[in-house]
Amino acid sequence: MFGFLSNSIKPLYYRGYLYLWIGMVTVGIATMMQMTARGYLAYDLTNSASKLTYVNVAFAFPMLSLSLFGGALSDRLDKQRIITVAQMLASSMGFIIAALILSGFIDWTHLLMVSFIQGGIWSFMVPARHSFIAELVPSKHLSKSIALNSAGFNVSNLIAPSIAGVIYGFFGPGIVYCTIGCLALVGVMFTFLITNDMRFVQKNTQINNTKDNKIISEIQIGIKYMYKEKILFSMLITSLISSLFAEPFRFLLPIFVKDIYLQGPEAMGILTTLMGLGSVITSIFIAGNDNNKRGIIYLLGGFLTAISLFVLSFIESYYLSMVFMVFLGASDSIRRTLSMSIVMEKSRPDLRGRIMSIYMLNWGLIPLGALPSGILADIIGAPTTIMILSIILFVFSLLFLITQKQIRAVN
Repeated sequence: MFGFLSNSIKPLYYRGYLYLWIGMVTVGIATMMQMTARGYLAYDLTNSASKLTYVNVAFAFPMLSLSLFGGALSDRLDKQRIITVAQMLASSMGFIIAALILSGFIDWTHLLMVSFIQGGIWSFMVPARHSFIAELVPSKHLSKSIALNSAGFNVSNLIAPSIAGVIYGFFGPGIVYCTIGCLALVGVMFTFLITNDMRFVQKNTQINNTKDNKIISEIQIGIKYMYKEKILFSMLITSLISSLFAEPFRFLLPIFVKDIYLQGPEAMGILTTLMGLGSVITSIFIAGNDNNKRGIIYLLGGFLTAISLFVLSFIESYYLSMVFMVFLGASDSIRRTLSMSIVMEKSRPDLRGRIMSIYMLNWGLIPLGALPSGILADIIGAPTTIMILSIILFVFSLLFLITQKQIRAVN
C-alpha cells in the first residue's frame, strides 16, 4: 500500500509542480465552496429551478467564445503569468459578492453576472494551467501528474462543500465569500513561487513559431490537428456527450436537498463532500495505476455514472443518497481524469494549450443539457428529469463501448 501511494505522488517531488498543485488545491477549495454557496443562495433568493440553473451555467457561455483564444494565448505567452492574473481576478470576484451580501444589496442577478465573468477567467486559466503541468515534470510522469491534479481538485471537492455548508449555516453566505477571496489569494502566492529553474524543456521537433502567426490561424491549427488525430476527436465527442447528461444533476442538487430530503445547506455540503470522497479515492488509484486498460476503464465510467444517477432519481432518503453520491463521485473522476490524461499524452507539446481549450468546450456546452434540464425540472420535477437523463446516458455509454475501438485500445 505504501509503495502504491509512493508511486502515485512522484510528481510532487518536483518543486515547481508541487507549488502549482498547492495553488490549484487552494483555488479548487475556493471554487467548490463558491459552487456550494452560490447554488444554495441562488435557490434561496429565487425558489426557482430555472433561475438556479441560469446562475449555475452562466459561466459556460464565455467559455464557448473565449476558451479557444485562451488556449492559443497559453501556447504563445508565459503560462505562469496567465494563471497568476486569473487567480487574482477570481479572488476579487469573491470579495465583490461578499461585499454585496454583507451590505444587503445582493440579488440573484449579481450571482449570474459574476458566474459569467468567472467563466471568462477560467477560459484563460484552465488551458494555461493544464498545459503548464507538462513544463514542470519529466514526460514520463505526465500521466501521474494529471491524475494527481485531478486528485487535488477532488480533495477540494471533498472538504470544501462541508466547510462552505457549515460557514453558511452558522455565519451566513457573506463570510463564505470572504473566505473564498482569501483562499484564491493563497493560490496566487504559491503560483508566484515557481521559478524558471523548476521547468523542464519539452522536446518536440514540430514546434512552430506561433508568435509569427495570427491568433486565429493558431486556433485553426489546433482545431485541424485535433480533428485529424482521431483518438483526440473521439475523446472530445465522448466526453462532451457524457457531460451533457451527467452534469445537470450537480446544478439541480439544491432542489433535491431542500425539497426532497428536507435538509439545509449543511446537508448539501456533506453530499457534495461525499461525492468528492469517491473522486479522491478513484483519482489516487488512477495515479498509482501504471496505465493499464485506461481506455476500457474510461468507457465503463459512463455506465457507473448512469446507474448512480438512475438510483438517485428514486431515492427520497437523505442518508441512503449519501452512499450513491460516493459512487457518482468515483465515476465522475474516472471520466474526467482519464480523458484529461489521455488527451494530454496524445497531443503535441506545442499545441497542448489549444487542445485543452478545445477540450474545455465540454464545459462550455454543458448548458445544452443543464438549461433544458432546469426548465424541465420546473415542469415534471427534478427526480424525473434526472431519471430520463440517466437512461439516455446509459444508452450512449453502451454505444461508445461497442463502437470506439481506438479508445478501448488505449493502455
